[in-house]
Amino acid sequence: MTEADPPRLIVVGGPNGSGKTTFADEYVARFSIAYLGADAIAAALAPDDPASVRVEAGKRFLTQLETRLSHGESLVLESTLSGKGLEKYIQKARHLGYMVTIVFVTLDSPDLCIARIRERVAQGGHHVPDEDVRRRFGRSRRLFWTRYRPLAQEWQLFSNAGGGFDLIALGSGEEVAEVDPILFQSFIRSLEIDP
Repeated sequence: MTEADPPRLIVVGGPNGSGKTTFADEYVARFSIAYLGADAIAAALAPDDPASVRVEAGKRFLTQLETRLSHGESLVLESTLSGKGLEKYIQKARHLGYMVTIVFVTLDSPDLCIARIRERVAQGGHHVPDEDVRRRFGRSRRLFWTRYRPLAQEWQLFSNAGGGFDLIALGSGEEVAEVDPILFQSFIRSLEIDP
């Protein structure tokens, strides 16, 4: 980036266990910009029990996001996008002249997310209760598609169900370019049936 480039807000979203952190790390390295995630804040606050400070971590995440946006700092943030809370911050970023990119990483089912989380925990990573994963799964996917995607100047939808990240579709706002029509149609159909 040059000084003339607008600040960037890169939102890496997806269900718990989908691979968001891996993707976010790639963007941090590629653009040499700061990372912000509630899980990382929780781990810093209570390394032995991050879940115990989840609410405080969420508050600090939003406070830091507000501050960084006000200062025009570029950043990568990570979220399940399973709630509507980030909408106003993304709208604020757009109003402040940010280039907003949303990357959404998904898996085929909450069961696969749970299995990936168990693998992560076995390697020393953080746990997310199964009921939280199941509750957030469909909501995360629907809110990305219906509320968050239209706010982005550019967006990308990836599947991490196979051996790596497969690009399904990309676009700007409501515009859609299908890259993998089979996976894309499967994703769209799932929005209607996900609980």
